[in-house]
Amino acid sequence: MQYTITAAIFFALCSNIARCGPLIVRQSNPPTLQDIADAQSQWASDTSKVSQFLSAAESLNPGDLVSQAATALANEKDELNHKAVLDNQFVFVSNPDENVQQANNVLVDQGTFMIVVNGLQALVDNGANMPPSNVSAAIQSINTDRCSLVLPSIDTYFQASGNLLNNGITLLANRPNNCL
Repeated sequence: MQYTITAAIFFALCSNIARCGPLIVRQSNPPTLQDIADAQSQWASDTSKVSQFLSAAESLNPGDLVSQAATALANEKDELNHKAVLDNQFVFVSNPDENVQQANNVLVDQGTFMIVVNGLQALVDNGANMPPSNVSAAIQSINTDRCSLVLPSIDTYFQASGNLLNNGITLLANRPNNCL
């Protein structure tokens, strides 16, 4: 009975998967340095692909807009896999990195990551029928939070990873050319 009640409470509290995703993917073993390097690199790649889409979206025809928005959405969602690896090193540990904890708060608790996901999903669902002015407004809306909150938070994860890897490489999340 205890398990049933605990599970019911967990699922009720976690109806927003973005808030609970990191809880589900916690690993018992810490990631290796190679895991961290791979997560950082792959997250940077996904972020760059989303930024490239947001830079070009306003110039795309409706069919390409929807197709490329779907690809950007898949990349955006894939970022959570790489974030989870880094969370297991910097957040879900006995001595968490305070800067990464704050970045996690911005991305997850404040819901800024989901704002980007929802904006991309709206372009996938409705982009084919949007007039150019609405496409521009949608891109602006996504970039408002992504440029000022999401990407700087990702930079914080990359900085912590770079410090741990001590490889002399400092990655920054690629910005779209239309960041405000």
